Amino acid sequence: ISDAVESITHSLCTLEFEDHRPFYDWTIEKVLKAGLIKAKPQQIEFSRLNIKNTVLSKRKLIQLVEGNHVSGWDDPRMPTLSGIRRRGVPPSALRLFCERVGISKADSNIDYLVLEDCIRETMDKICPRAFCV
Repeated sequence: ISDAVESITHSLCTLEFEDHRPFYDWTIEKVLKAGLIKAKPQQIEFSRLNIKNTVLSKRKLIQLVEGNHVSGWDDPRMPTLSGIRRRGVPPSALRLFCERVGISKADSNIDYLVLEDCIRETMDKICPRAFCV
């Protein structure tokens, strides 16, 4: 409902919210008729992006941050967007990865090598390589 009040047009969420869709639509419809919001936001559900051998659970990652095992969410060792960016990964590589993986409603377990390949492919275009002995 807060999305609608804030005039957000599209709400993206994972599949666990799919069961709540009828109640969400009913509530938005009532609030819309009451004039409390101007438009009905579109809710789109999709599956989680899982990367093999990588902990992506916010609950588990927060333990690393709160236990001072890492310097924060943007620590280069963290599998977060800000952590990956601090490693020097350009946004275009992350976009390429998302394009390759695509959006699905089925659970998927993507190999980390796919992300590394996207990074390498992007970096090859913008960073010269040299080899010497």
